[in-house]
Amino acid sequence: MSADDVLINALNEAKILTVSRVKKEIIDNVDVLINYIDTNKSLVSALTTSLVKKILEPNQDIRLHRVDFENGYSARSLDTNFITPFFKEHFPRYANKETAFLTLATREKIPWKLKEGNALKIRNIELKIAFLQILHNIQVRNQSPWQYLVYIFHRLFELSQKEHKILLASLKDIKKVADLNINTVIAMLKKHFSTKHSSRLPVLAIYSVYQELVKSVNRYSDKNLLKLNVHTSLDKHSFGDIEIYNKDRQPFEVIEIKHNISIDRYLIFDIIKKIENQPISKYYILTTHPNNFESEDEENYINDLVLSIKKEYGFEIIVNGIINSLKYYLRFIDNYHRFVENYTNNLIKDFKYSTEVKPEHISVWKEIISQHFSSEDLVFTPPSF
Repeated sequence: MSADDVLINALNEAKILTVSRVKKEIIDNVDVLINYIDTNKSLVSALTTSLVKKILEPNQDIRLHRVDFENGYSARSLDTNFITPFFKEHFPRYANKETAFLTLATREKIPWKLKEGNALKIRNIELKIAFLQILHNIQVRNQSPWQYLVYIFHRLFELSQKEHKILLASLKDIKKVADLNINTVIAMLKKHFSTKHSSRLPVLAIYSVYQELVKSVNRYSDKNLLKLNVHTSLDKHSFGDIEIYNKDRQPFEVIEIKHNISIDRYLIFDIIKKIENQPISKYYILTTHPNNFESEDEENYINDLVLSIKKEYGFEIIVNGIINSLKYYLRFIDNYHRFVENYTNNLIKDFKYSTEVKPEHISVWKEIISQHFSSEDLVFTPPSF
């Protein structure tokens, strides 16, 4: 039996699992990991990797997750080749970008044993104990790795089903109903940006504007707006949050977005290092910070700095606030409904493929939309993913 066989068979059993038949100890420990999965999904993937290894090779001590341990094995290779691709296909919202073994919590040379594991860099003590206890139960107390794996998949499947219902309740094609103007759209976005953990939302808003700009502004007539990177995409190198390329596949315009971070000279210095010797025409750095700059003196310094950069390097760095930029961009868009559609669909896509967009972001946007569109004018039509 291969790793793929183990994963698929466990998922199939998980979908029809009767939870009342699962041991309480399994439920209690796994539920801790699932409850914190939004911020610690690498641990769930690492544990899944360990369970699959134990099922395939019962004699392997799965706490020895590195080849440089005596009698250890490469958990990272197993995760990269099998677990991460499986999660991307079946649980994309909880999949890691490349592998779970890039965080300090999983990659360090620390055996995942109860005593040594205390040194793992996992801030949440409850989470650390549950992770180590599961491995101890399997390796030392001979509990079934299969039962743990099936229950983990059951919880992930359960979460996915719940999230799917949220999507079905929010995927709405905005029709030409209410009158929209720039002030209304900006008010809607401001309210949405004010929700907690909203750093991803301004990125989606700016990207949604660019989806319309590339259709109508001559500057972008022969340019390519790259797909918006999500948390699980294989992004080996990028220059910013949003990128526009020439037809010859060279970067042309880049937008980087900071959330509640004031702009200082060091951010500009970092940009110079990042894009030096690249054919980039303009690099926008936009922030949601109310004052944009750290201070008036810093603003004056940066204004002089970007002028000297343009003279010396030939590219232009533009510093601005998110709201001011959105107001400016929206002037070039004829159909504000289309922008709202773009933003809604991008919000849903990001929710599906990463944990940066939270369920509450979907719910709040749904409420905001309902204030400007009557319910009979909103028709459910899922966007293509």
